[in-house]
Amino acid sequence: MFIVADMEGATGVTHRDQLQESGGERFRAGCRMLTSDINAVIEGAVSEGVEEVTISEGHANMRNVLVEDLHPAARVVRGPALWTQKPLCQVAGLTNDMDLGIFVGFHSRAGTKNGLLSHTWAGAVVHKLSINGQEAGETLINAALLGEAGVPVCLVCGADDLAREAKADLGDVEVAVVKQTLGVQLAACWGPQRTVPLLRDAASLAVKRHKNGDFSPLLLGTPTKIDIEVKDDAMAARMALVPGVSCQGRRHVSLEAPTVTEALSLAWRAISEVFHRPDAWLR
Repeated sequence: MFIVADMEGATGVTHRDQLQESGGERFRAGCRMLTSDINAVIEGAVSEGVEEVTISEGHANMRNVLVEDLHPAARVVRGPALWTQKPLCQVAGLTNDMDLGIFVGFHSRAGTKNGLLSHTWAGAVVHKLSINGQEAGETLINAALLGEAGVPVCLVCGADDLAREAKADLGDVEVAVVKQTLGVQLAACWGPQRTVPLLRDAASLAVKRHKNGDFSPLLLGTPTKIDIEVKDDAMAARMALVPGVSCQGRRHVSLEAPTVTEALSLAWRAISEVFHRPDAWLR
């Protein structure tokens, strides 16, 4: 089983200081909640016969899962999201012999009305991202990457706004709702005494459904075109320095590649370029 782990959709997470190391103990508490959610999912999957689990860290500094508390069936792939070492951003360690995928701690895409902590890949940069004309958030992006490797996504976990997006983009996927969205940083949160068994049961059901052949890998059209609207002109100009990426307007860039994986890797490279900082002597 392959898990992609984000953090905004974890049990009890609503504040930005729960998502960054600068939040201190609040951040560490968020890491505990995320790890608890992941372990609950693994327990449910293992109860149905899953033997090995790979987790790909997919949030911010990519060291949010507490390895010391991790379920023994799992290993976690972690390291900074530099394009040179993580060219698919949140997806690392994926192989085409994985049987099924699960997303834990996910959130809704940029532009979602009242979406809880919603953004797409890099909230400071991306206003809107579309794949072959379809607006995409991280659920669709990562499901497409897994799909091209032949791995179906069976379960998506997060708040209720994310669950609606997952159903719209992936069809009859299992969802586990751990909190009810009330605003961009406001949610009615259940505690782990409720969410842990909920996540465990959802994962168990997802694996059962997978065994019954209920899920298929998500396959998007190829060649694949990606359009990205960014938040200011300078970002678009910076992204267009990447070969294969072109400006289509002041805040709009586009690119095309033969496969979904190549296109999304190029898109992540372009977004990463916005954060480029030259050495002081070059400034």
